[in-house]
Amino acid sequence: MIDFRYHLVSIISVFLALAVGIVLGAGPLQANLGDQLSDQVAALRTEKQALNDKVATSERIVDASDEYATAVQQRVVRGRLADHRAVVVVLPSADGTMVTNLEGVLGQSGAALAGTVTLSPDWFDASQVADRGQAASEAASALGIDRAATGDDLLVQVLTELLVSTSDTGASAQRSAALKVLIDAGLVDSSVADLAPADLAVVVSGDYAGSESEVSARSDAVRALVTAFAGSTHATVVAGGDTLAAAGQAVTTNAVQAVREKSETAEIVSTVDHARAGDGPATVVLAVEGVLDERIGHYGVAPGATATVPRVLP
Repeated sequence: MIDFRYHLVSIISVFLALAVGIVLGAGPLQANLGDQLSDQVAALRTEKQALNDKVATSERIVDASDEYATAVQQRVVRGRLADHRAVVVVLPSADGTMVTNLEGVLGQSGAALAGTVTLSPDWFDASQVADRGQAASEAASALGIDRAATGDDLLVQVLTELLVSTSDTGASAQRSAALKVLIDAGLVDSSVADLAPADLAVVVSGDYAGSESEVSARSDAVRALVTAFAGSTHATVVAGGDTLAAAGQAVTTNAVQAVREKSETAEIVSTVDHARAGDGPATVVLAVEGVLDERIGHYGVAPGATATVPRVLP
């Protein structure tokens, strides 16, 4: 009997608590909670609007800054690279608009544009090693260069011989034949069929992603290429934009970061990590001029940058 009464009292207490909760919730507490929630929602709306206003203002400032940089670009770069010949080397996945802008600013700087050469993804594809080796051998034969190297090492040697030189070597039938070998093999594309070598090289970076080992191998290949260019030019600069992490990939990076990661390339090749921005193209020209004056720098805001922009000489 005692147990039954105990349970009965417990049940009644539960129902009383529920009744009190319902009464309070429908009465005075409801008003307080409702007012608090309304106030919080209103505050969040106000905060969101303030943030949207700040973003809109920042975007207008950036747009105005880019417009100004574009307007003064020609005056900033005019004549800085006169009497030089430049080649633009485009890596896979590079931004096409950035490439076009860099081609334009090189012309404004007074440099003659030898051409634009775009490397295909097959250049770095591990499954295409044998095909690249065959193409490298055929192109080397067309150029008549020493084939002590093999495989990708020979391919880098061939491309360097084709694209850059500090001497006045002009276009020739042998050079055109070698370039055609690489084009037919699907390794490169060129804006010109007859490519005279340049003494300046601007390498346009693109993002690449994968496992740590895949990205490391790609970065090694990029460094081998720009090191070869640096050894055969008066100035080599690698330019890129912001890196966007690839979904589902362990690592994402680009050629700018690959150069900056190792002292052996960071000490001989300058980089620009914001070449997509309004002042980016002019910064690339100033970076090239700096290398000509034996000033290596890494410009922008990404890791490894040593300054935002190069020091401007009169």
